[in-house]
Amino acid sequence: MSEKVTPLLIIVGVTALTFLGVMFMLPAGHTSQSAIIGVAMCIVMAVAIIMVNKHGETAAARLRAVETELRQTRDELSDIKVRYSEVTTTDDLTGCSNRRYYLELLNQHRAMADRTEYEFTVAVLQVDQFASIVEEYGLGEGNEVLQLFARIVKAALREVDVIARFNADIFGLVLSGATEADSLNIIDRISSLISQIQVNDAHEITITASGGITVYHGAETAEELIEHAEEALQFAIEQGRDRVAGYNYVEPVQAALDGDELNGDSVEGNGEEPA
Repeated sequence: MSEKVTPLLIIVGVTALTFLGVMFMLPAGHTSQSAIIGVAMCIVMAVAIIMVNKHGETAAARLRAVETELRQTRDELSDIKVRYSEVTTTDDLTGCSNRRYYLELLNQHRAMADRTEYEFTVAVLQVDQFASIVEEYGLGEGNEVLQLFARIVKAALREVDVIARFNADIFGLVLSGATEADSLNIIDRISSLISQIQVNDAHEITITASGGITVYHGAETAEELIEHAEEALQFAIEQGRDRVAGYNYVEPVQAALDGDELNGDSVEGNGEEPA
């Protein structure tokens, strides 16, 4: 409003001063000329005011258009940011986190554990039958198995836990606030749910999972935690699959002295010590 008022005041002021100046210069008694000049000045002022108003309305319309365009651009950038975030953090097939994002979250858990008495466990799971299913029925059937597996694991986990797909049939978990015993119970629950599911009625496909777990001790990097869990997983596979094994952590100083780090005891898929 003030942007319009200022030009109008200037026009009125200049017109008035001009009219007074002209009237002052005219000889006395030229009333008709004064009237004509006055009317002319009023017309000029009216035209100027109209032009200023029109210019102001045009500028305001342009400003509104620019603001609308900026809002649209901002919204588009926000949508792109969301889509980019999903692409860079999520596995397309299963909807789980991807390995990169998993590492970020794992480092956040490590940092929290370093500051407080918080503890957590890292687990790596593998679908035992994935390779044979793909070989016999094709990749499409195998992908359905992975999607079902991911849904079952998500349903068994809490909101504070993390699940990510590393590659093919390998999944990583972060079990928040869980000891090794807690983790065994959680994975046991997952294994029980998975074993009861028949993926395809026509093919009568049932699935099981093997797992490896390791507890954070305060010295391991995120990559080392995953490596330890993967070593435990490999041990479980070698023991016959459909079970979970814990990693036998050795303190760095002791490890250097011994020059050896071995997997710990294997635990059956039902969470009990094997016979």
